[in-house]
Amino acid sequence: PSRLSSLPRSSDSGGGDEATHMLLYLNRSTWAGDGAEALAEQVRAARRAKLPIVMAHENDAVRNGCIFGHFFEVTPRDLIADGLYHDLAVGCHSGPHRQVSLALLAKALGATKQTAQSRVRRVTTLALTLRGSSSMTEPSNGDDVGEASATQTV
Repeated sequence: PSRLSSLPRSSDSGGGDEATHMLLYLNRSTWAGDGAEALAEQVRAARRAKLPIVMAHENDAVRNGCIFGHFFEVTPRDLIADGLYHDLAVGCHSGPHRQVSLALLAKALGATKQTAQSRVRRVTTLALTLRGSSSMTEPSNGDDVGEASATQTV
């Protein structure tokens, strides 16, 4: 059976791919509200399954970022005691540092130059296929690649 069989899934990619990591996005709203206990249960299940948890710590105030110390006040005590925060979180910063933050996060989730190049090839192929099925008389301004990427299931 899957290491994730106890984790609720919002969708099935249909490819039979197993999750390799859990991404825990940390901002001021993470452990607040109606979904807080459900999130805690998902984190507990991921930890029981020995699934690596990659934490993204939002620092951008516009995206509800906060200081990391806030999480020691609001995270369920059992998760803190079990070592949830022993590993470093990837800082997600604003402005010109955002792209670097996201690249570091992708790397923590297992992205490599090879997987990035493979993704670009798939998106380019899909865009060319979509363009080929539409009117061939209109030139492309590159927007179709973004649209194709947005429609692909990750």
